[in-house]
Amino acid sequence: MTAGDVLLSGRGISKRYGGVVAVDSVDVDVAAGEILGLVGPNGAGKTTLVDLICGAQEADAGTLSLQGRPLDGPSSRRAHRGLARTFQHPQLALSLTVAENLQVGRAARRNSRFGRMIVSGLAGIFRTEPADDLRDIETVAAELGITRLERRADALTLGEQRLVEVGRALCQEPLVLLLDEPFAGSDAESLAGIADIIRSVRDRGHGVILVDHNVDLVASLVDRMMLLESGRVAFVGTAEECLASDEMRRVYFGAADDGRDHGVLRRTAEAVTPSNAGPTASGAQVAADA
Repeated sequence: MTAGDVLLSGRGISKRYGGVVAVDSVDVDVAAGEILGLVGPNGAGKTTLVDLICGAQEADAGTLSLQGRPLDGPSSRRAHRGLARTFQHPQLALSLTVAENLQVGRAARRNSRFGRMIVSGLAGIFRTEPADDLRDIETVAAELGITRLERRADALTLGEQRLVEVGRALCQEPLVLLLDEPFAGSDAESLAGIADIIRSVRDRGHGVILVDHNVDLVASLVDRMMLLESGRVAFVGTAEECLASDEMRRVYFGAADDGRDHGVLRRTAEAVTPSNAGPTASGAQVAADA
């Protein structure tokens, strides 16, 4: 897998709910070693597009491919192919411990190789590798700053639950990681940890799709930004190009150029680091009702 090679590709992806068009003929590409940011107000179709890519919902039209092969079927099959995601609202097994929730990600990775496991079992060498799983889980937890893995998930704060959900996705070792508002509810330290992990995933040659309402923060992390409006692609380009575009000003403020200083849309966001994550996270957030 070479940086720049297209990992995930979608053409003409569409979804309707009765007379409402949620996603309208969207084309999307994510390359190896790239972070693609999805921004737009509420109702723009960001989460629906992620659902359609992951198989949580079925598209009405369009095609998807992963590493040049058609990508279809239920979400479990797509996870086995190399997709992993988080959700707007963390979906953990609350009665399980942190370690057990992370183990779910490892199990998904093993099950993606189920056929090979069966062949090995028939050959008399079937075995699991709990020690390897434990080491991988501890490595992911350490990278994210997750401690006390024996705690139950229902005892965690919202920010901690988001960290664990990101960790579970990382334990799948995905080709493409899809993150739906991973920073919401996180404190500055957790935010910086997630941001560093996103960069690390990108630097290892994987693809990332990042959805968040904090345009400033998204811009500091991504290689390209896609602006969605009413289910359609309004603009695609670098973060700086997107922030400076007439389309961005129109979508968020109702006019391409009304003479006002719109702050976040007129500057290039600074990179998020542990020393500046707090101000960036709590700074000029372009909310859905802006």
